[in-house]
Amino acid sequence: DENNIQQDGDIRYKGQNYNYNDDMLTFLFMGIDEEGKAEASEEHAKGGQADALFLFVLNPHEEVIKLIPINSSTMTAIDVYDEQGVHEGTITAQISTQHGFGDGGKVSCEYQVEAVRKLFYGIPISGYLAVDMDSIPEVITLIDGIDPEVLEDVVGSGAGLSADSRLTRQTQLLTEFIGKVKGLTGKDFTIPVRMYHEIADGTVTNISADEVAYLATFAGDYYFDAGEVVMVPGKSVSGGESLSGCDEFYADEDGMYGMIVDVFYEPVG
Repeated sequence: DENNIQQDGDIRYKGQNYNYNDDMLTFLFMGIDEEGKAEASEEHAKGGQADALFLFVLNPHEEVIKLIPINSSTMTAIDVYDEQGVHEGTITAQISTQHGFGDGGKVSCEYQVEAVRKLFYGIPISGYLAVDMDSIPEVITLIDGIDPEVLEDVVGSGAGLSADSRLTRQTQLLTEFIGKVKGLTGKDFTIPVRMYHEIADGTVTNISADEVAYLATFAGDYYFDAGEVVMVPGKSVSGGESLSGCDEFYADEDGMYGMIVDVFYEPVG
């Protein structure tokens, strides 16, 4: 089936055969808007929203890092759970809301990973890292700051920013951050592990310190710049025009399929 991505076999797309790159490593970064220390709660459905979502894709065949920003307002299938964690059904809603149906800790992260995985046609996700949005300045301070170009004046605008504007700024900040960390890591491979421990209290992750050390060594020389940022094709609808009254983003299925083939698959022959 030319319209079905299969992880364990060949696909055919626009007359070309492709194999899935089994050596690819993909990680989901989540920025969570809930205030306070990142920790699980006994009560579900109050886990906070994932206002920043990014896929980091490490390709050892090409020795390159791809960054895929995911609009937090992307409309997709969301699993709904009650306060006891009982599944109540599935709705179409902003992808950022999936995290909120969990416990704010591991369960929320697993729910969010699954929502992203489904959106991306079932690609494997090797690990995740969720960081409280309030901890982001602290993370930047650990690398002596970054100085990205100011895209717009956001002083006092806060949540008034559209999802598109937030995604643009988040992508720019993260691109600068990755470049800075790569440069520092080239001089000292212990920096990622030190950062890992410094922000541990504000994060939820299934990636161990040993795995961070391995990845720093494994992918420390991989190429990355702003040209390796891959945007999800689609259309945004502002809150004033949407039925929900909130920003909505609709991924273009054909364009997204082609993007996934390009990033995660390799041509055969």
